[in-house]
Amino acid sequence: MSDIKYTRENAPRDWLNYREWVEVSTEGWPEKQEKRFNLLYQAVIDYIEGRPFDAELKSQNIYIQTLLRSFRRCITPDGSGELVGWRGLIKNLRFRPPERRKPPMASGRSKKGGLAGALAQFLRQHKEIAADFEKYLLNSARRAEGCEARLREKSAHQKFLELCEKGGVNSWEWPFSTKKLGRESIRGYLHNFINLRYDDIVATQFGSRAAARSKTGTGMHSRLMANRPFDIVEMDEHKCQFIGSIGIPSPEGMRWLPIERITIILVIDRWLRTILGYKIVFRREANADDVLDALNSAMGNGRPRTFCEGFEEQSSAGLPSELGDPFTWCGWNQLLVDNALIHLAEEVGLRSRDLLGCDINFGPIRRFDRRPTVEGIFGGMERLGFRRIRSTVGTSPLDPMRQDAEGQAIAAKVPIIDIVQLIESIIVDHNRRNSKSNFGSDPMSRLEAAWHDTDKFGLIVPALPPLAPGKKALNVSVAEFTVRGSQRDGRRPYIHFEGADYTTVELASDWKWLNRRVIGHISRDAIREFPLFAEDGTFIGIAKVQGRWRHTEHSRDVRKHINDLIEEGYLAIGFLDDPVHQWLERIREKSRSEKSAKSISRKDLAHLAEHELSQRANAVEGREIPAPHVEPSAPPPVVHGPDPRTDSSLSQSSKPSGLQHLPASAPEVATTAEEDDYLDYDDLNAF
Repeated sequence: MSDIKYTRENAPRDWLNYREWVEVSTEGWPEKQEKRFNLLYQAVIDYIEGRPFDAELKSQNIYIQTLLRSFRRCITPDGSGELVGWRGLIKNLRFRPPERRKPPMASGRSKKGGLAGALAQFLRQHKEIAADFEKYLLNSARRAEGCEARLREKSAHQKFLELCEKGGVNSWEWPFSTKKLGRESIRGYLHNFINLRYDDIVATQFGSRAAARSKTGTGMHSRLMANRPFDIVEMDEHKCQFIGSIGIPSPEGMRWLPIERITIILVIDRWLRTILGYKIVFRREANADDVLDALNSAMGNGRPRTFCEGFEEQSSAGLPSELGDPFTWCGWNQLLVDNALIHLAEEVGLRSRDLLGCDINFGPIRRFDRRPTVEGIFGGMERLGFRRIRSTVGTSPLDPMRQDAEGQAIAAKVPIIDIVQLIESIIVDHNRRNSKSNFGSDPMSRLEAAWHDTDKFGLIVPALPPLAPGKKALNVSVAEFTVRGSQRDGRRPYIHFEGADYTTVELASDWKWLNRRVIGHISRDAIREFPLFAEDGTFIGIAKVQGRWRHTEHSRDVRKHINDLIEEGYLAIGFLDDPVHQWLERIREKSRSEKSAKSISRKDLAHLAEHELSQRANAVEGREIPAPHVEPSAPPPVVHGPDPRTDSSLSQSSKPSGLQHLPASAPEVATTAEEDDYLDYDDLNAF
C-alpha cells in the first residue's frame, strides 16, 4: 500500500467515483460476514459523500479507524493497475504477495518451519543470481542453443545451487543451511514462472496446437465481424483423413493401388457457414493454380458437380452458384488466408484481388483461431464423412480407428470418380445440414430466404460486373514470355513454356517479334495451345506446342511431373515418342505384377488420377482436342521413314489418354549420326 494516508479530502477525484468500482458477490457468505460487509459498504459511500460517521456502527465493532482503513483499501491499485474497489471490504483478502523481512531461520518441530518467503527474500538480496536464474529458465523454456528441450525441476534446482556457489553464498546461509537445499521453493518458483510467462513459452513447452488454442478464449472478439452473406470469406487447405485407390489395367486384370491422402481447398462464407467453392487435389501439396481454381469455383464459375453410378443425384442446390443468378458471379469484401507460400504467389495476390475487388487478410499459419469457420467445417466433414470410411487414417498414427488404411483402400476398389463424388456429396451434405448456428436451418435455405427477402431484412448480393473485354477468369493463367529465335541460325520466332516450344503462323513469319514480350492466356487443364497477345493487347494468334508434346492433351501439372521424371532419369523419351503415352506406358508396365506395382511412386499415381479427371472434364465440357498441325507457311520438314502427318499410327488426337486406351507406339525412324546432329526436332512441326 502507499505511504500516503489518503482521505476524502486529498484522494484523487477519479478514485472517489465508487459507482465504477469493481463489484463483488456475497452469495453463499455467512450471515455475520455479509452483514458486516453491507454496513461497511454503506459507511464508505456515506464517507465519500461527506456525511458524518454513524455512531451506531460502534455497536457492530466498526469505528472511524476501521472505516478509514476500509476506504484506503478500496482506493488502492491492485497488481493490474486497477483500483481494488469493493473487493477491499472482503476480510483477509490479499492484493499483493507478502514480503519476508526477517532473516530465514528454521523453527518449529524438527526445524521444518519458519522459512516462508525465504526464496523471494534471497532473490531480492542477490539480484545478479536472480537475473541469471531467470535467464536460464527463459532460455530453457524457449529451447535456446545449449539448453534442455524443456523445463525440469531437478535441472532448475541444480542450476540454482550452481549460481549460488558462484555468487559467493556461504554454507551457513539459505539455501545451504536447509536439508533439501531449497528444492521445494524452486519447485513452486518454477510453476509460478510458467504461469507468468505462459504466452512466451507455450509453443516450445506444450506444442503448436496448445499455442494456437491459447489464442482463443481470451474474452476478446475479433474485429473482423461478418454482417451479411459474402461479407467475410475464409479459405484454407486440408488433408482428408482417408486413403483412396486407383485402378490400373494389367494382364491379371485391374490392379488397385493406394494413392496419396487427398487435399481439399474450401472457400467458406463466415456469416452462414456456407461452402462457396472447392478444389480437390490428389497431389501431395496444393499449388497457386489450385488456389485460383478454388476461388474461381467460389465465384460461381466452377465446373458442375459430377454424378456417377451408385450415388443419388440431389434435386436441390448444393452450392450457391447452383441457385442461379446472381450467385453465379459473386465477389466478397474480405478474404482470410494464412501465410502459406501458395497464397503469397503474385498471381493469387494480384489477379484475385483485382477481379474480386476484395481485401486479402494474411494471417499466421497453424492458427485455426484466425479462420475458425473453415477449420470447424473441416472437423465436421471428418467426423461425419471421412472418418467413417474403412480406409481412414484416423487423427494420428496411434488412433485405433486406423486399421491398415492402405490395405482397406485396395480392398474397397473405389474408382477415382467415385472418390470425387464422395467428397462432393459430403460438401453438399454440409450445405444442406441443419445446425444451431443457422437457427435450426441449413446454409442454403437461409441463403435462398435472404435472396427472396423472406425475413424482410433485405440482401444486396455483391454480384460482379461482367468480365471486361480482354480479361480472363481465374481458371485461366496469364503468363508473360520473351520471344526467342535467331536469324543467323535460321531459328524462327517462338516462345518457351514448361519445357516445350510454341509458335504461331504470324509469330514465325515476322522477325519483328524477336526479344519482345508477349502474353499468353493459358487454360491449365489443356496447354497444347493457347491464345497469344502482344504487350499492347493485339492478338497475335493461337500458340501451338511444337514437337512431341502435341500428340496427347494434358495439363500443366502433368507436364511438369513428366519433365521432372525425364530430368531425373526415371523416364526415357525417344525422338518421336509421345511423353504422355510413354509415362502412362511406364506405369502400365510396372503394374504387370504385384511386386513391380509396389515400385510405382505415390506421386505418379496422384498425377495419374488428376490426369484422368482432367481428361474426363475436358470431354464433359466438349473441349475439342486439336489434331497435330503443320503451319502452311513453314517450310516442309525433312523426314526419313513414314510421314508422321499421314501415318495413322501417329495420330493420337482422337484417342482418350487414359490407361485403358494407350496410343500405339511410334514407328522407328532411321537416321544417320550427321542427320541427328543437324536436325532439331523442336524445329520441325511434323515431329
